[in-house]
Parts: sequence; C-alpha cells; structure tokens
Amino acid sequence: MAFFNQRQLEQDGDFLTRLATLLKQGFSIETAISYLAIANPKHAKRYLTVLNLLQEGYSFQEALQQATFPEFIFAPIYYAAEHGFFTKTLAECGELLKKRAEQEKTLKKTFQYPLILFATVIVVFFLLRVFLLPKFDLLFSQISDHKNLSTTFIFFLLKQLPLILFFLVAAIFLFILFIMRKSKRQNAFDRAKAFVRIPIFSSFIRIHYSQLFARECGYLLKSGLSVQKMLILFSSPSSPAFFQEIGKRLAKNIEKRLPFAASVSQLKLFETELVSIIQHGEQNATIADEMLFYYELCYQKSMAKTEKLFGYIQPLAFLVIGILIISIYLSILFPMFSMVDQI
Repeated sequence: MAFFNQRQLEQDGDFLTRLATLLKQGFSIETAISYLAIANPKHAKRYLTVLNLLQEGYSFQEALQQATFPEFIFAPIYYAAEHGFFTKTLAECGELLKKRAEQEKTLKKTFQYPLILFATVIVVFFLLRVFLLPKFDLLFSQISDHKNLSTTFIFFLLKQLPLILFFLVAAIFLFILFIMRKSKRQNAFDRAKAFVRIPIFSSFIRIHYSQLFARECGYLLKSGLSVQKMLILFSSPSSPAFFQEIGKRLAKNIEKRLPFAASVSQLKLFETELVSIIQHGEQNATIADEMLFYYELCYQKSMAKTEKLFGYIQPLAFLVIGILIISIYLSILFPMFSMVDQI
C-alpha cells in the first residue's frame, strides 16, 4: 500500500466494521458483503472481488489479500477462523485501520507545511547561488584583492550548501530504498530482527510485534488449544510468514524442554513485559486472559508513543528550517557589511 494512503485505510476500516455489525445481526458473510457492495457503489467492484473469491473457495484472508487490503490485518483474520472470535476480530481490525488512517493523516499534516518550507528554502539557496553569488564575487574582486574569513565562509555557504542539502536528501532516500530492497530478500523473522535494531523506532517495533503475538496467542489459548497445538498451527505452511518462523523457533525450544516464557525470551523480539506476563499467566493458569489484556495495553502504549513522537517531529523540522532561513539572511547581509568595511 502506498504511504500516506489514509483514504483507502478509512474505506477498508469501514468495510470491516460494517461487515462485523452485519454478521452480529445474523447475516451470512456472502449476504453481508453483497449488501455492502450495493450500499457502496463506489467500492462495489472491490467488494464483489472479495465475494467472488470466497465463492471460488478462497479463505476470507486470501480474498482480502487479492483485493489489496493492508497486509498487517491478514494474520488476525487468518487465526480468527481457528479460535472462533471471527466477528470480534473483524471489528478490531476495522478500528485498527481507522486509527492507522488517523495517524497517517496527522503525520501528513505534521510534515506538509515544513516540507513546503524546506523545498522553498532549497530553491532560494539555488537562486542565490546562481544569481547573487557571481555578482558578489565580481564586486569583491573589484574592491579588494583578498577576502576575509567571514566572506570566504559566506561564499562557501552560498555555493556549497544547496548541493550538500540536495545530496544529503538523496543519500537518505537511497539508503531507505536500499534497506527496503534488502529486507524483502530476508525471511519474516530476520526482517523483524533487523527492524528491532533500528535505534529510534526500536520501541515502536517491539510493541507492534508484542501486540500481534499476544493477541493471537491469547485468542488461540482461550479457544482451548494447548501451547504445543498452537505452535503447530503457527508453523503450518498456510500460516502467515512471520508466525511460521516464530512457530518453528518456539517449537524447537519447547522440544528442548524450555518453558514457553523462556522460549519467547530467546527470540529477543518482544517487550520484556510480555515474557513476565507469560510467566505469571502460566503460574496462575490465566495466560490467555493476561495476554489479551496485555494486547490492549500494547495498543494504548503504541497510541501514546505515536502521539508523543508527533509532538517532537514538527518543532524539530521548524528548527532545521529556521536555521536555514537564518543562514540565507546571513549570506546576504555579511557580504554587504564586508563591503562597507573595505570601502
């Protein structure tokens, strides 16, 4: 899915929440989807694609995948068919998509104005370099045979800074592109481990994977599955790729007679609180309920951290732009003062 495509996230969230509401009222899934297609003619083609795939024998998760729904909801919907909390899962996924759409909308607004200012500043620097710098250079050569230190610095600023900023932005873009291409060649577990090592976003990523793991484990254990059967389900070929890798690694640790909590701890992928909660739940035979409660807690922590991050982004962006604007003023005023001193 394209970045900042919050409109489609909102539409997908509405589809899932309305579908969950219709299923609660006793509609079959086929009848509910066909009703939503009639009620939303603008998106009818996409909804009918899901319906046709279901009629051809595809699972609901596979149908959503073919209809280009967001990838991060596939695992909950896949396991919902196993643990039985299907309608509740659809409603939660719908709300999650709506929340994600709100976050992307907020992030877009946060970046929109600073990016316009930053682009304007870069253009001004290039215009100064092209039109003003040659005139200053000619004027100084006529007035004096040598330039003082401040004048040399200003000339360097006008001449080199636009190029430095351009190459810096290009380098960041190419680095991100390289990381994304490299991550696609890794399996899901190695990719997750690589993301966890990113300094600034490490805590967000750990919370995300902890939330995802706690939710699916909680619902599957609550439905009556044992830990061993749950791991077999995770390891099955039709399971989402991330859970396949997790299931295989945990199953190997369980075969070595390691406790479930210790096995999870060895993955070094989740929050430390999750391991403690698993230990506490195993001791009190409440592991399913405690993991589901932790899932809700992770969701709240993720929202709080995201809002806090947004609070830092815009002031930092404006600080950088302010420094660049001050540099523009200095690059114009300093040569003038230098010329006054030399006349």
